[in-house]
Amino acid sequence: MNSPGWDALHSLHRAITSPLLNGPILATLNFAPDSVRQLLQTLAERFPWLHVSPSFVNTPQLVWILKALFLFGVIDRLNKLANSIAANNFRLTAATGWDWPNEVAVVTGGSGGIGRHICEQLAAAGVRVAVLDVQELPKALESNPRIRHYSCDITSEDSIAAAATGVRMDFGHPSILVNNAGYTRPAPILQTPPSVVRTVFGVNSISMWLTTQEFLTHMIMQNKGHVVTVASIVSFVTLPSSADYCATKAAALSFHEALKVELRNIYKAPNILTSIVHPYFAQTALVEDIKGVLDSTGVRMLPAEKVAEQIVGQVLSKKGGQVMVPRNIGVISRFRGLPLWLQEVVRNGIGILAARHILKDKSS
Repeated sequence: MNSPGWDALHSLHRAITSPLLNGPILATLNFAPDSVRQLLQTLAERFPWLHVSPSFVNTPQLVWILKALFLFGVIDRLNKLANSIAANNFRLTAATGWDWPNEVAVVTGGSGGIGRHICEQLAAAGVRVAVLDVQELPKALESNPRIRHYSCDITSEDSIAAAATGVRMDFGHPSILVNNAGYTRPAPILQTPPSVVRTVFGVNSISMWLTTQEFLTHMIMQNKGHVVTVASIVSFVTLPSSADYCATKAAALSFHEALKVELRNIYKAPNILTSIVHPYFAQTALVEDIKGVLDSTGVRMLPAEKVAEQIVGQVLSKKGGQVMVPRNIGVISRFRGLPLWLQEVVRNGIGILAARHILKDKSS
């Protein structure tokens, strides 16, 4: 999905449905039809490979097409605006009261991959960052005075509580929580050890409950905060040999949706922002085991720092939202709305590629 061809198709779609493009053309055709039609007729004659007959320009068909594209473009953009407002707790504007040098962010899994870049970029914006990770900080982050590491098993309630005590002593109460940590060991369901399943769910799902329970209470008291949940495009499309990982990302989406509603209606803290991020496949150690499958399907993986830019940009926007990375993969979120037969065709196609990769590995 994230390929040069797809990018070009997405750009073309945005161009031909842009009201700023076809609106003026439509208006000109209505108010100065003779000159415009003469121009279009000349272009059609000079560029026959466009397969546009000169007579077509002089018919109501062109006006009708432009009207349809204009209307579709307006509706599409109004829909996106409504989505953005709804995701921001039905607010059009950014939240107030944020002062980055005085804010504290907790980032799980911040020692590597996307998390490392999130920490670097938040610190560059002036935010003080607490990294909760069992891995030590990379040397590039150790010297950053705005970043501190707290050795923490995020699947353990006691370990999180101990780390949280240290964060509050060093930095104060966090106002930003980025549930970023992830773990996977791709394998077919019957070949996945129960211990791996428990670890995948512990790191990817249970930890979100534990960290949120630890840090959200003070945010509710202040009616200010931002909880960012890092999910994945596999929240919508399940991949074979990754059932446990995909299930945890679907759980992340449900977690985000429930948290948002609870904050507004149960805890009466509507100013706490919630965002969920669905990245495409990024160049991290997390996807190393399925890199062969991705390569065979022509997937172009994203640089981890580019994904981090979108996540940090969402925080700095002072708005809640649902972020697709890159933005042109938003169509994937509609997968579950497709007819079941079409969903099965897509899943089966992915399954064939995955099976080939698995069998190839076994034979080598």
